[in-house]
Amino acid sequence: MTQRSDPRVVAVISAFHPPQDLPARVKDLNEQVVHTVVVDDGSDLDRNDIVLRALEDLGCTVLRMPVNVGIAAALNAGIQAAFEAWSPDFIVTLDQDSALDAGYVAAALATYAEAEANGIHGGLVSARSHNGHNVPLLRKRVRFPEAFDPLQSGAVIPVSTFKTVGMLDERLFIDCVDSEFNLRVRSHGLATLVGKDCNMTHALGQAQPMMLFGWHVTVLGVKRHVHSHAPFRVYYMTRNSIYLWRQYGARFPAWLVRRLRFQVESDFFRLLYGENRKGQYRAFLRGCRDGWLGRLGKIDAAFQRKISS
Repeated sequence: MTQRSDPRVVAVISAFHPPQDLPARVKDLNEQVVHTVVVDDGSDLDRNDIVLRALEDLGCTVLRMPVNVGIAAALNAGIQAAFEAWSPDFIVTLDQDSALDAGYVAAALATYAEAEANGIHGGLVSARSHNGHNVPLLRKRVRFPEAFDPLQSGAVIPVSTFKTVGMLDERLFIDCVDSEFNLRVRSHGLATLVGKDCNMTHALGQAQPMMLFGWHVTVLGVKRHVHSHAPFRVYYMTRNSIYLWRQYGARFPAWLVRRLRFQVESDFFRLLYGENRKGQYRAFLRGCRDGWLGRLGKIDAAFQRKISS
């Protein structure tokens, strides 16, 4: 069966030093959407990136940010451009390392329409599975399940949602942008639906072995690994998670406690086994302080250099 593009949907992709295989994935994506906007977040100032030029040759709209503005601002710019040029009914947002299975958009729209027909107003429809593995759900054994904390990548979002809840929060810069948007969607009584049969392939990043005095840590017969992040990412994850608590803790305490468990576990192993633990520890402490004080925006350049050295 040939997959036809949906004239109601525009895709917006955030990019930063885009990978060589992005045009091939966008070519497949264009079979499901009427147009694709790619926003380069300040990595192609001299306008000679061959990947971005290849995307333009495919007919994509390529926006180049003059500086690194963060994923929220980059996506917002692409979404606004889509509003003005095509007046779509839905936006699907994607990372540069994500790919939607054939039929993903049609399945997401079918889920949305069925939920609406049954009195459930969807704020977005996200992937049911990543790389073939089901995502955590908010509640099980319900007719229209909701994702616990859906990624922005792969989210099919009605334009009406943006009009109701606003755009992505640019002050967070990178991490927790999707989590904050999800909570804002739920605050307005909208559902974060999962699309039936919607699978997204998404890069997981590199994990390194958990080593203790030369021994690869093994628990219940399974060798353990830890996903290590650069210290500046640890800063954003810590700061923005605390910001979520301050903004939404009273309204969604159970959700935040559940999310905190994953965060604490990740932080513990990262600080114990990750690379550049000194820089990560400093980033963690500064993130705690700035999150508590409500200091948002882009990380201070001098501090980023300090924790990265």
